[in-house]
Parts: sequence; C-alpha cells; structure tokens
Amino acid sequence: MAMNMPIPSHHQQQAVPLVRKKPVLVFSPDPDLARSLSLLLEEEFKIVCVTRLEQLLSKIEADAPTVMIIDLFAFPSDVIRELRVLQTSGRRIPIIVLRIKRLMSIEVEQTIREMAETVLFKPLEGSSVADAIHRVLDVRG
Repeated sequence: MAMNMPIPSHHQQQAVPLVRKKPVLVFSPDPDLARSLSLLLEEEFKIVCVTRLEQLLSKIEADAPTVMIIDLFAFPSDVIRELRVLQTSGRRIPIIVLRIKRLMSIEVEQTIREMAETVLFKPLEGSSVADAIHRVLDVRG
C-alpha cells in the first residue's frame, strides 16, 4: 500500500531561510582570469570582480568583502601600494595573493609575505582558490 506524503506548497518552500554567501572580492587586471575565478567561486561565495586598480578602494568600501583575492600579475608595486593604504585604514581584510613564480625585489617579496594570508602560484589548480578561502575564513572565524 502506497502512502501519500503531503507536498509542500510553493509558499512553504520559500520559507526555508537562505544561506547568505560571504562576499569575496577578486581583483585582477586580467579580465579573463577575473571572470574565470568568478565562475569558479560563484556557487559558494558572493563574488565582486574588479579589473581596474582605480576601482579597488571604492569596491572594498561598498561591498565589505570578507576575503580579497589579489592577482599580482601586471603591476605588483601599484597593488602593494593600494593594499598598504587598506592595511593602515583600520580594516584588516584577509588577502589571498595570486602570482607567478618569479623573483621580485626583496622589498616586494617581504611586502607580499606581510600582507598575504596565503600566496598561491599560477597556474592554479581547480579548487585551490576555494580551499584557500575556506582555510582563511576558518582561521578568522
């Protein structure tokens, strides 16, 4: 004998609370990399993409990300200058740095180590960025 189970109405289905995704800011001067990272992470996080350095500060202030992913591909000295301003502004947002394996000046290398929670080297492996975000959030949480 088959039992009939009540089917929840559309209104009842909507009553389930939605899990709020944590905002993650992705900054890369490479629009293709920024888009790829957004697509890779959008199911787990609320992604805010920035591809122009001039927009970085205003996006951080407007969207209050819990984590920032910063690609140092094109102009690391400019990005580092912006991040130093952020670090001294009183808001300490965890930073995951993406970079290629190449030797930079000692000063730049030291600044990267000081500002980054995690450094990932490109080319990236599939879930490495999401895993790094989760590790940073777990440590901060």
